[in-house]
Amino acid sequence: MADNLPSEFDVIVIGTGLPESIVAAACSRSGQRVLHVDSKSYYGGNWASFSFSGLLSWIKEYQENNNVVNESTAWQEQILESEEAIALSKVDKTIQHVEVFCYASQDLHEAVEEAGALQKNHASVTAANSTEAANAVMLPTTESSPGTAGPVEHMSGGDAGTARGTPDLEATGWAENHGDDTGVLSTSQVERSENMPVADDTAEPPKKNRITYSQIVKEGRRFNIDLVSKLLYSRGLLIDLLIKSNVSRYAEFKNITRILAFREGRVEQVPCSRADVFNSKHLTMVEKRMLMKFLTFCLEYEDHPDEYKAYEEMTFSEYLKTQKLTPNLQYFVLHSIAMTSETASSTVDGLRATKHFLCCLGRYGNTPFLFPLYGHGELPQCFCRHGSNGSSKVGPGC
Repeated sequence: MADNLPSEFDVIVIGTGLPESIVAAACSRSGQRVLHVDSKSYYGGNWASFSFSGLLSWIKEYQENNNVVNESTAWQEQILESEEAIALSKVDKTIQHVEVFCYASQDLHEAVEEAGALQKNHASVTAANSTEAANAVMLPTTESSPGTAGPVEHMSGGDAGTARGTPDLEATGWAENHGDDTGVLSTSQVERSENMPVADDTAEPPKKNRITYSQIVKEGRRFNIDLVSKLLYSRGLLIDLLIKSNVSRYAEFKNITRILAFREGRVEQVPCSRADVFNSKHLTMVEKRMLMKFLTFCLEYEDHPDEYKAYEEMTFSEYLKTQKLTPNLQYFVLHSIAMTSETASSTVDGLRATKHFLCCLGRYGNTPFLFPLYGHGELPQCFCRHGSNGSSKVGPGC
């Protein structure tokens, strides 16, 4: 196989992280001859996803490796006089101070292995896929019909929203009188929202089952762990890139079913849609009206500059206090909807973030967030597969 590989390339990309994989795929699809290499035995770099045993192997690798450059000089004979050699470090300096803390009962025995594992090999690090692939969302491709984004999901418990360039306001129920882009909350959507489970203070607390280290190791293939865990906005730039480039056909996504906030010693569900607001048992009727009014304003704040111009110099946190919102609503909007800094984000930044959150509702589900079904380590692999269909040669472990 090595004899069939080309000896000349237009672009050489080192590393299979997300940025490197996107660059390699773009160059490959534009007709460039790309050599895409990675010294690691797995895709993704710092964006990789591991099973539990894979994560332990990754930690062990970074703890044992030292930053010693290979002293062999044989490669220097291949360097021409007009060229300059750059020695690459084997250790990623962006990761430091790796430590392991275990809060589970450490009853691990040597005989305990991952359920479904082929062999126990701590030397190799691989990203294991989850065994459960239900409730997956299939992103549309550019081959879908104009004006829509094609089939959206294979989820149970509700219909998918539309995937137009504007939010499905009929599904989320936030907009009122916005012209062609507006709609009122339909009766069927209200019924679906009312049937959704909500947090109940009167429910009996679940029994606390003691999780042991052996259980975590044994069930380690039932979940993946991301080195970089991020949520993707359904109308964000990365989702748009995946759709326009047709890379979305290589991956599956899951909609985040609900958003929770921890405040004053308890976990509360953050109301996203209009039905969520009125179904919430943590908000009073007055708070529900106040929140509805404020979020509706955020959707069209650019059309009413006079209502926030005087507050542009203050932080978004201070601005929320001027809107007569209760501390409970201020916490929800600041930390769980706008998700902005309490001290560094301006009023305009907070309003823009809140509008973006609301505009992403209803495209694929009840919340604005998507998550790769098998972890973010799938995204670099998707771009590598896409690039390999062109003129890219990908070689992890090189």
